[in-house]
Amino acid sequence: MKVTLLHDEQGRILAISTDVDLKTVGSKFTNVGMLPGPGQRTLEMEISGEPDKSALLELHRHFRVDRATSKLVKID
Repeated sequence: MKVTLLHDEQGRILAISTDVDLKTVGSKFTNVGMLPGPGQRTLEMEISGEPDKSALLELHRHFRVDRATSKLVKID
């Protein structure tokens, strides 16, 4: 599953967005996305499986983004 992470300068994950087929869910929008503010970046990545909300929460709580490599780093 493709996810988009919004993170700050310290690599803290601020938001996680999963891809959704907007036409399938009946939306009139053609696309959506996150716009990073000052000091923020987005990172698109593939994660295995179809994570539920608790898996995404664990990703948020226990990982950060290494800005030099654009990879997730476990913080626990």
